[in-house]
Amino acid sequence: MESSVILAATASSPFVGYVVIAALIVFWVGTIVWGRTARVVTDVGVDRDLVIVSLFGPARLLSLRGKVAFPLDTVISVKSTPNIFSKNGSFSRRLGGVTLPTFFRVGSFRGFRDQGPSFWACFRGENTITFELENFRYRYVVVDVADPQATIGMLSKHGL
Repeated sequence: MESSVILAATASSPFVGYVVIAALIVFWVGTIVWGRTARVVTDVGVDRDLVIVSLFGPARLLSLRGKVAFPLDTVISVKSTPNIFSKNGSFSRRLGGVTLPTFFRVGSFRGFRDQGPSFWACFRGENTITFELENFRYRYVVVDVADPQATIGMLSKHGL
């Protein structure tokens, strides 16, 4: 109902349309800046036989989900991938995925050069770890963490 009221108001007055467009631009720019300045947007943990990646703040907002969980036995490898945005290539966008190439990438993506679907939660791309999975919805899960070596060390205690 509210969206039809906004559409009706924008149709009757161009000024209202400009205000709505300006509000949307401020929202997107604010979210991007928030993500780029946020200290931590993900937290990786292990609960029994699941790896749980919890999303916070702008990553949660833009990816349309609060967490990504996958079984320990689906993980092939975990590696630190610093400066992930310096890699060549572009990813196709899907519902729940937002990207600005070489700037930030959040959400679910179809695939890259036949490597399979992936989930990203990266704003800075400096302290990134990549999970390679098999027999799961995603082939790769790529997330920014506060300390990649500490996270990989914690995961190695659980056999990864």
